[in-house]
Amino acid sequence: MKKLRLLLAVLAALAVLLAASCTGSGTPDTTTSSPAGSQTGEQSSTVPTDDTQIKVAVLNGTTGFGIAPLYNRASSGEVANISIELYSDATLIPPQVISKAVDIAAVPTNLAATLYNKTGGGVQVLCVNTLGVLYLVENGNTVNSVADLAGKTVCVPGQGSNPEYVLRSLLTLAGIADKVRIDYTYTTPDELTSALSTGIATLGVIPEPKVTAALTKNASLRTAIDFSSEWKSMTGVELVQGCLVVRKEFAEQHPAAVARFLAEYESSVATVTGDTDAAAKAVVAAGIAASEALVKNALPRCNITFLTGSVMESSLQRFWQALYDVIPTSVGGAVPSEDVFYRAG
Repeated sequence: MKKLRLLLAVLAALAVLLAASCTGSGTPDTTTSSPAGSQTGEQSSTVPTDDTQIKVAVLNGTTGFGIAPLYNRASSGEVANISIELYSDATLIPPQVISKAVDIAAVPTNLAATLYNKTGGGVQVLCVNTLGVLYLVENGNTVNSVADLAGKTVCVPGQGSNPEYVLRSLLTLAGIADKVRIDYTYTTPDELTSALSTGIATLGVIPEPKVTAALTKNASLRTAIDFSSEWKSMTGVELVQGCLVVRKEFAEQHPAAVARFLAEYESSVATVTGDTDAAAKAVVAAGIAASEALVKNALPRCNITFLTGSVMESSLQRFWQALYDVIPTSVGGAVPSEDVFYRAG
C-alpha cells in the first residue's frame, strides 16, 4: 500500500509538471522588441505585436533620404502594413495629419511644434531625422558671413517656411534684421534652385541636395554660408531641421505598430548613412532624387540621422526655444512641453 501511494504521488506530480509545460509551450509569442535609439543608449522594451496598417507622409527632399530604402521595400510588398506617400510641399502634410489621413509624417522641426500647438498636443515627435541642411548660395563672391547680408536681398523658398525662420533668426541675432530684404518670389526649393542655376536669383537659401544640383549647373554659384555653422556659433545649439511625428491617438492605440515602424525606419537610415552606393540607388529608385551621382555628392552635407530619447529631446527643446525667442509664431506661439516627445511604454 505504501508503494502504491508513493507511485500515485509521483504520477500526480508528473501530471502537474506536464500540464505546466504544455501550457507554456502552447502559448504563442506575442511580443516584439521596440527599437532602441541608435544614439541614445537606452534599453528597448517589449510590447504586443500589432499588424495595423501605418500610413506615412514624407517630404520629397532631404528628410526623405533616410526612409528611401523602407519606401522601396514597402512599395514592393517586402514590408507589409506600411504605406508611404511622398509630398513636394511641407504645407500639404499638416492637413493630412489633422484629418487623420496619415499616422506618421516627416516634417520640418518647427512645423512639428506648430502642429503640436495647433492640435492641442495631438502629435508627438518620434525622432529627429535630419540635422542642418540649409546653405546660402550666391551668384558671385560678396558674402562670407551673415553680417555681409546687410543691404542685400535674399530669396527663400516660400513665406512661413523653415528656411525663412532660420534666416530671420540669424539676421536678428546678428542685429541686421531690418537691413535685409527677404524675397518670397519662389515658393518651393525647386523653383529657387532653378532661379539660382539660371542666374535669375543672386542670393538664395536652399537645402541639400538642391545646393549640389545648383552648383553642378552653374559654375558662378558658390556656397557662401553654412547655416549649421552659423546657427551653432550664434546660439550654441545644433540646427535640427527634420523629424518624424506621430498622431498621439494612434501611438496610444498602437504602440507595437509604432515600435515596428521605428525598427524598420532605423534600419533604413542605417543603410543610407552606412552605404553611399546603396543610399544613392534607394533614393533614386524612390523618386526622391533623379541622379545617383547627385545623391552621392550631397549626402555628406545632408546630415541624415536617427536621434531618439534624451538626445532628441534636449536638441529639439533648445532649438525651439531659440526660434521662439526671435519669432514666436515660427513654433506655433509656444515652445511645446515635454509631452510632445513619444516615449515607448
